[in-house]
Amino acid sequence: KDTVDFQPNYDESEHEPKVLPAQFPNLLINGANGIAVGMATNIPPHNPGEIIDATLALIAEPDTPLDELMKIVPGPDFPTGGMIVGRSGIREAFETGRASITLRAKTEFEEVRKDRMAIVVTEIPYQVKKADLVEQLADLIETKKAPLLGDVRDESAEDIRLILEPKSRNIEPEMLMESLFKLSDLETRFSVNLNVLDAKGTPGVMGLKSILLAFLDHRREVLIRRSKHRLAEITHRIEVLGGLLIAYLNLDKVIKIIRTEDEPKPVLMKTFKITDVQADAI
Repeated sequence: KDTVDFQPNYDESEHEPKVLPAQFPNLLINGANGIAVGMATNIPPHNPGEIIDATLALIAEPDTPLDELMKIVPGPDFPTGGMIVGRSGIREAFETGRASITLRAKTEFEEVRKDRMAIVVTEIPYQVKKADLVEQLADLIETKKAPLLGDVRDESAEDIRLILEPKSRNIEPEMLMESLFKLSDLETRFSVNLNVLDAKGTPGVMGLKSILLAFLDHRREVLIRRSKHRLAEITHRIEVLGGLLIAYLNLDKVIKIIRTEDEPKPVLMKTFKITDVQADAI
């Protein structure tokens, strides 16, 4: 429906869209990361409902300030869960397009044996593999780099459940957790780099509001182009029907011209003052 421009594919055997006419801001919702020549991008995933609500807010009021948008989108939403520590990194990322945010595993304390509290990890930071994390924690015990940690067990089924036991009952789980955040991937840093291509294909770093407004510009262009395409189809159909109506009202004369003339098309156009498109249809 002519919503976007097409370009040749890699071997020019067919054509492909330059950009897909997505109906929601897929770039922020799915996230993206990659390295190209001389540049890189690292876009965290976001909650679909929050991003769409923020987009709707900008449709209603394009001058909505970032602070208002951040009430709708508090921050990135990582599919593996975990927690973002501090809001300053999120604010900087949404404002400038670049920042580093700290991710921590989600933990709770549980009594596993009499008078023995343990740490239960229920969510882990984004892009951390659970198996690698368990191996890392076990290695810390073996090399005695984490003297407060006594044992690590993986009791995960569909949900993540890692049991971290202190070496003795005198060790506070909070103290153990703080040391493990420093020593292991229970705490990681995510470098946000919202490096994107604009409508002209020029790379640049954008903030949250700029990306959403760019999406709305794209969406508006898609809708206008689709509407123009549909109008052109309707206009063409009306033109054809106008020619067919003339032919129907002068059926005998039209049949005679088609049967007797070597080149009936120009004769039809001259006789009935019809267009090229109408003559082709007849």
